[in-house]
Amino acid sequence: MKPVDPLAPTAVIKIGGSLLGVPDLGARLANFLGDFSRPRSLVVCGGGEAVDALRRLDRVHNLGEELGHWLALRMLSVTARVVERVCPLLAVVDSPEDFAIVWSSGKVPVYDAFDFIIDVDDERLDPLPRRWRVTSDSIAARMAEHFRAAELVLLKSITLPERISIVEAASEGVVDAYFPTAARALDRVVAFNLREDEPRETLLVPE
Repeated sequence: MKPVDPLAPTAVIKIGGSLLGVPDLGARLANFLGDFSRPRSLVVCGGGEAVDALRRLDRVHNLGEELGHWLALRMLSVTARVVERVCPLLAVVDSPEDFAIVWSSGKVPVYDAFDFIIDVDDERLDPLPRRWRVTSDSIAARMAEHFRAAELVLLKSITLPERISIVEAASEGVVDAYFPTAARALDRVVAFNLREDEPRETLLVPE
């Protein structure tokens, strides 16, 4: 078994794209990250309305799932820089080599999902499918698996029960359809509704 890198992320935190429209997102993120107990967190951001627009273009122009997927990944590079702008605690990185530098500066790295897919996932024997059903939820799960993070944290715009199965969450559209497969090797998956003033934890458990 590959040893755990002492400088690897202890948690991967996925910021749902639906949160990008929250006016005080920066303050909410800063409060959440400030209270979070993991010493070395890594953030990845979803696409939100930007990716929704691409989906609409695909329906109109029949772009194809693979091209649509790659265009959506490009949009994740944009949203990563949006959250960096709204929350000074965050700093975008394009390589794991930069994680330690950002942590040492007192900030939290935001890993550009496009760079992760190109540099890491594409080198695997089982890369994520290049399909619409694979969203940033599954990309975040793949990051957590790759870095052997102890926890995957999903920041959402919806309040869930205290405990829900991953399969049920996928069937209800809380996470993407591929997520149960992407998350099957993870030790712990939790979700929070960051729109709440006091977000509470929901545990997503295997079926």
